[in-house]
Amino acid sequence: MYVKSPIFYMGGKYDLLYELLPRFPLEKDVGTFIDLFGGSGTVSLNVPYKNIIYNELNENIVNLLLMLKNERPNVIIEHIEKRVKEFNLPLETTDLRYVEKEKRDRENQNYLKFRNFYNKQENRDLKDLYTLTFYSFCNCIRFNQKNEFNMPFGNRCILDIHKEQIKSSYRRLNELNLQITNLDAFKILESIKNYTNDLFIYLDPPYSNTTAIYNEKRAFGGWTIEHDNKLMLELDRIDKLGVKWAMSNVLENKGKKNSHLREWAKNNGYKIIYLEDKTYSTFGTGNSNSREILIVNYEPPFDIPRLFDVEEL
Repeated sequence: MYVKSPIFYMGGKYDLLYELLPRFPLEKDVGTFIDLFGGSGTVSLNVPYKNIIYNELNENIVNLLLMLKNERPNVIIEHIEKRVKEFNLPLETTDLRYVEKEKRDRENQNYLKFRNFYNKQENRDLKDLYTLTFYSFCNCIRFNQKNEFNMPFGNRCILDIHKEQIKSSYRRLNELNLQITNLDAFKILESIKNYTNDLFIYLDPPYSNTTAIYNEKRAFGGWTIEHDNKLMLELDRIDKLGVKWAMSNVLENKGKKNSHLREWAKNNGYKIIYLEDKTYSTFGTGNSNSREILIVNYEPPFDIPRLFDVEEL
């Protein structure tokens, strides 16, 4: 059974783990695994490798993961429950399809009071930020230019299943030989200079034809095709050094095609593995009709039946 990260993150790979992990190199062939764009940490939590480096540029996400690793689960859960009681935060969904508008408006005001309380604190408690994510719109984290948390109220709440995820992730994080870093992904790639055949890198970069709030204000300045091109050059370079890598992406989103990815894979002999159809909805704007792919520079072991074709370009 896979461990689900209790950190909310758009584009998380939990639902695709059963397809991703069997396509990764075998444990015996990997000395060090780097989760280059680590996000919620779902992939790092579930790989079998002995040495794991989780990297993420978003400092808030990194700090939350460190908190979940270092704080006892009961301390985090008790803090959340205290805030829920103190600010009368909802214990169930406030989706207008299921509750009356007056109740939803009341819960919204309670959330705003808590958000205002958090923003006024000189020394903000990370557990308060984490609590906000259970109630914010799309469970997202966003700050304005005044460094104020400004996500509106969602229709959500903390559930017992979330508390179990906090407990299970704590156990798993402390079982692993896991290093957590907060670095520019390109600097990590550029630091690889020598032949390294026991290093395996998984990449789930921002997709240049999609938008995600966690990537809006990255040091990259917003991910574009130019970043894709730079990343592809680095992957070509480390491929020649014997480094194995696998990159998640999409070839099409809302009719916009990433033809440059397909041509790059074709020209370099990389494999494109089509994964299960998965649709995305960014802030309620509708499905993107995207299909996830995995581009790899090695021969996957295929420990499970081939559910989808592999395109060897």
